[in-house]
Amino acid sequence: MEKTVLIYPNPISTERISYLINEKNIDPVIANLDLEMVKMKLREPEEGENWTYEQCDSAEIEYKRYLHLCKKYGRGIVPNKIMDKFWHYHILDTRAYHQDCDTVFGYYLHHFPYFGMRGEQDAIDLKNSFYKTKDRYLETFNEEIARDDHEMKCWHDCQNRCWHACSDEK
Repeated sequence: MEKTVLIYPNPISTERISYLINEKNIDPVIANLDLEMVKMKLREPEEGENWTYEQCDSAEIEYKRYLHLCKKYGRGIVPNKIMDKFWHYHILDTRAYHQDCDTVFGYYLHHFPYFGMRGEQDAIDLKNSFYKTKDRYLETFNEEIARDDHEMKCWHDCQNRCWHACSDEK
């Protein structure tokens, strides 16, 4: 019987951790999360999203910034589409996600995918929460949440959300 050889990515490097802390202002506990397996899955053409290494690295920063905001502000932080996609893949590794939540928050960070879908007021609440998240992101990281990174062109909408805030201007 043939043995299956599992291939694991290299663990997150100390250089990457230092970059996330010092250049991207991410909480050190969050910066140290090893999400290389999640990134490997996202790069998969059939089982993932077929993202490039650059897209995965950029999405990791956004996702870790999302976790940073959740840790700093608690409830009410709304992820953009890139953060949310990365989060979904992180959650799929249930053991790692549970351990990472314990490490960062001391509890399991649940995902509620129905926010904004439960009527008109809920949609307004989602939009307002996202605007507040954008403000907190800018205040915390000194960058706009929906900036035009070369790694992320053509894979998000104008506000990085499922709804188009610009549609109100029509």
